[in-house]
Amino acid sequence: MSGAQGPFAPPPPAGVPPSISQPPPPAASSAPPLHGVATRPPPPEHPRPSTSTSGPLVLAGVLATLAVGLGYYAFVLWQGQQTAEVELKTTRGQVDQLKQERVVTQKRVVALEQEKKQGDNALSEAQQQARDLTARLAVAEGKLDELKQERAEIEQQLAEFRSFTKSFQRMIDSGRLEVSFRRGRMIVELPAQVLFPSGSADLTDEGKQALREVAKVLRKIRGKRFIVGGHTDNVPVSTKEFPSNWELSSGRALKVIHALVRAGMSPRRLVAAGYGPYDPVASNKSSRGRRRNRRIEIILEPKLREVPNL
Repeated sequence: MSGAQGPFAPPPPAGVPPSISQPPPPAASSAPPLHGVATRPPPPEHPRPSTSTSGPLVLAGVLATLAVGLGYYAFVLWQGQQTAEVELKTTRGQVDQLKQERVVTQKRVVALEQEKKQGDNALSEAQQQARDLTARLAVAEGKLDELKQERAEIEQQLAEFRSFTKSFQRMIDSGRLEVSFRRGRMIVELPAQVLFPSGSADLTDEGKQALREVAKVLRKIRGKRFIVGGHTDNVPVSTKEFPSNWELSSGRALKVIHALVRAGMSPRRLVAAGYGPYDPVASNKSSRGRRRNRRIEIILEPKLREVPNL
């Protein structure tokens, strides 16, 4: 059969291109190629690697690949380290800043605690002052009420004094008496020379008439008692009837009371007192002063509510 494949080989089957036909491998022959017959050059032959050199080459490739991977991993680690150092530095800065803020905050807390303590002390002092002021205000209000009452009483007394004075105006104008306000009391003052002769306790006719006019006014005053006081100068008196100015001043006061009772006043509202020379209203060094000191005073006693409790 091998001898029949030669220049006269049968053509390829129908439908098979000549380029893909699979001719048998050419035989080693020294015969020249046939003209008109298609031939294909043989494929190149690659040398097979030797098993003695392929092991180190594979190991070198693996090591190279491993070196590249390790280098990349080392680079990634370096980048992570750099990032961590930056973050660490930033965090340290934040920590330092927070420490500073903490110190400032602690100082502020101490300052606020001191301010609170001072505020509490100030509040306590203010509350104590408020309590003191409240107590003082209560005392002041009580004093104000007392002053208002005193003013009302004084105004009432002044009104009574004006009315009293107006009632005696004719006698005042004639010089037979004076109305004064002394030691908180209203006083009707009658000169002794109008009522009595010198050194005597007997009333003159003029004195009796004056006392009738006085009684007419005093009867109209309600709720008052009257002290009839006799006064002398400091000139000594020594008679059988009046051994001293005490007896003379007392005797004259009693004579006036009897005259007032006869003029219609209630004896329950009259009190007699003898002061002698010991309650002067002027100096006894002059005749004018001594004349003023010889007098009869009709004193309006204060109301019981005006007298302090003893």
